[in-house]
Amino acid sequence: MASFYIKKLTNNKKYVIIIFRTYEKLKGVSMKVVFACSFGSGRANFRLAEAAERIVTKEETKCVIIAQWEVARELEKQNIPILHVVEPNTSGAYLDTIDVWNEAKICLALYDAVEIIIVAQPFIHGIYIERMIEKDGYQVCHKYDREIGRIGFDSESQQWWTRGPLRMILYVLLSVCGLEKYFR
Repeated sequence: MASFYIKKLTNNKKYVIIIFRTYEKLKGVSMKVVFACSFGSGRANFRLAEAAERIVTKEETKCVIIAQWEVARELEKQNIPILHVVEPNTSGAYLDTIDVWNEAKICLALYDAVEIIIVAQPFIHGIYIERMIEKDGYQVCHKYDREIGRIGFDSESQQWWTRGPLRMILYVLLSVCGLEKYFR
């Protein structure tokens, strides 16, 4: 399995891929990718990591994980191997789901990903991610949708829209109007 980092250049937001160790060539090997996005800043990420672990354990075909850093930290505590971790921005700017997916697509371009298994908060966030992935021409695997379970909300999260379902709905409405960036 190839391990690498993708470093964002702060001045022009281009990506540089630094490959530092290669164990096996994955090009031409059909596999599924678990794409795990964080939700808030607390226990929800622990539950998302547990769901990713369950899915990887049950999947019969070759399966790798691309995870946002909050979920990846939880997976690393359990010694679950991760192909790529999408780290927070060095500038301290908010790491949006779109940013996470754009970085993941760079990884996917290097390998033959057959299907994407989404591990995300199923209430609105998972649906949003699914549409984004399908828009880019990738196939989403729904085999493990029930495996994700109840992720819940985090009343102590730093992100106000992840503290409850009504807040999440309000955030979606603001997003539709293009106003969400003013309320982060």
